[in-house]
Amino acid sequence: MIFSRVMHHVKEQQWTAVFLDFVIVVVGVFIGIQVSNWNAANAAKARETELLIELRGEIETSIQVTNQKADAIEQVVAAARRSLDFMASGEPCGDECWPVLVDFFHASQWQPIDVNRTTYDEMRRQGLPRSREIINAMEAYLSQNVSLSVTNIIPAYRSRVRQLIPLDAQAYYWKHCFQLNDGAETYVLDCPKGVADDVAARTVGKIADAPDIAPLLTEWAGLHTITPSDLHKQNQAAANAIAAIDAELERRK
Repeated sequence: MIFSRVMHHVKEQQWTAVFLDFVIVVVGVFIGIQVSNWNAANAAKARETELLIELRGEIETSIQVTNQKADAIEQVVAAARRSLDFMASGEPCGDECWPVLVDFFHASQWQPIDVNRTTYDEMRRQGLPRSREIINAMEAYLSQNVSLSVTNIIPAYRSRVRQLIPLDAQAYYWKHCFQLNDGAETYVLDCPKGVADDVAARTVGKIADAPDIAPLLTEWAGLHTITPSDLHKQNQAAANAIAAIDAELERRK
């Protein structure tokens, strides 16, 4: 329609009208582009807001999982200390060999401590988040986790001690001395006796007499002694990231 009107004005040599038609077209195109840009910007902002909410939930879940792992690691270190004290004493386990055997097994437990960063990595691929405060807080949090990655190496003690524990004792342990609830591992200290006293005594003796057990266990326990404290510091960094996200979401309301 506008094209036909312009052609009519040109034929009639109505140059003022032609100029006005041109202005109308230019203004219309400009407004159309601005509206399109505005809609795209709003859609991008809405998508970023959705991702920030997902990221917040991801961090909250990681905090819960990290707390559970810190508790489990504390149990592992405590079992390792009891096992090392037993070996250092040089005393036989007598009628209490099963708890000693359980401690040797508890001390061999291992969990990776990586945190979930799926949403954050996806946001970075998209050039998000745009908030430098959130990026700095997230990088500090994830750097804390990376610095603990050395504990993700499966310990040599784990393999070595389990080679010395009878299969039936291991099967019983997993059923009665170990719990896994919603991803959280718990190591039961007072689980019922799982093998005959003589079997437990022989097994404990083999473990205690193995010359490499004490050094390997010392290395493993030493590595993890400070880990629970470091994980709690990591969670504080995670809380700082959540605070930065909350501040940005509040600004968007």
